Amino acid sequence: MQNHPIIKLIQESNYLPKIPKAFGEILNMLLKPCEFNIDECIEKFSNIPELESTLIQILNYNSKLNREILSLKDAVLYLGAKNTRIIAIAYITRLLLPNRNGRAKIFNNEIYWKHCIGTSIASYMIAAETCLCDKDKMFTYGLIHDIGVTVLDICLPEHLDKIHTLQLKGLHQIAAGKIVLSGLTHAEIGMWICKEWGLPEEIAEIVGYHHTPFINSQVSDEVRLMYLADSISTNYYEKLLGNKTTFIYSDRTRELLNISEAFIEDIAKKLPKEVDKVNRIIDFKF
Repeated sequence: MQNHPIIKLIQESNYLPKIPKAFGEILNMLLKPCEFNIDECIEKFSNIPELESTLIQILNYNSKLNREILSLKDAVLYLGAKNTRIIAIAYITRLLLPNRNGRAKIFNNEIYWKHCIGTSIASYMIAAETCLCDKDKMFTYGLIHDIGVTVLDICLPEHLDKIHTLQLKGLHQIAAGKIVLSGLTHAEIGMWICKEWGLPEEIAEIVGYHHTPFINSQVSDEVRLMYLADSISTNYYEKLLGNKTTFIYSDRTRELLNISEAFIEDIAKKLPKEVDKVNRIIDFKF
């Protein structure tokens, strides 16, 4: 992977944001709240001033407390490990979102962001229905599942525009990506960047395998769930683009998750309204 010509182009573009090593370490700590050492976590947070100020800013904006949150320790204690993790992942997602850094001219990142939110919502609904995964965690992973696309928008916008043009002509995103990226997919690029930044392994696997839930026997329920959620949201995204293309998901995945077709159809019907609602809440204008 490291020697693939597309990866080399991404590295040589000099547009890829530098993520401190501490960020991956923070996420790994927050994924294990029972082993959570707040003082150690605070020390690592202090190495990322922008993230520290974001946590305090969001909390003071949304909190109903009668006092102002002034310190990072106050913020983390009030939020808890789970909510701190959600904001931390949202922060890195926003850092990479193209409406701040993207350079593609044809690809519409604002519409694509709705697909990411749609995947998050569908993930949450399926997780809540099946009780196979933490629904809040799956929601945050939905935001970051297509990080490979945002990396392309930042580093190789011409390539992303070519992929998007093929997609507008009816070609599936994965097939279009392989044509333009010399056999590589945005999921593989996403998995590579997760490993480069030291993000937790379970995030890397969801990002890397969310289009290939049967790649091996070790694939987790989280990956299968994300695949199904992404499939539902992809059809929603295709409609936003004005395409008549329908992405057919694997019934085997649905059966393994013990989800009915009626439930999938119900999510699809609710998605547009729910995406608009969440999009108004998660504006990420830090």
